[in-house]
Amino acid sequence: MGPVPGKQRAPEVEAIPVGMEPNGKGGPAGGGAGFQYPLQYSLKVIGLAADDFPEHARALVERAAGAEVVEPPTVRASGGGRYLSVTVVVRLDSEPQRLAVYAALRADERVVYAL
Repeated sequence: MGPVPGKQRAPEVEAIPVGMEPNGKGGPAGGGAGFQYPLQYSLKVIGLAADDFPEHARALVERAAGAEVVEPPTVRASGGGRYLSVTVVVRLDSEPQRLAVYAALRADERVVYAL
């Protein structure tokens, strides 16, 4: 079905996700990726089960963020007990800080996955 004669076609509008509205500085509100900084950011760090892995994950996040975690990490073992999932909550002040944390997690040989 084509356009109706005598009717103007509505202009196409680009959908912008909530939190990504322009901030007048050439980027998304809050500095990037739809986040409003500062914020408490929750990371899930997964690695092979070891007694020291929760502390390793916490220290890794703190070093990369340059900030202390805001609550004790929570730990869950996988169903087979082979992996640990450590949730770490840290205060982040900027998008570059968040990206630095993920870069450090990706570079660490003990980290299997990070969300």
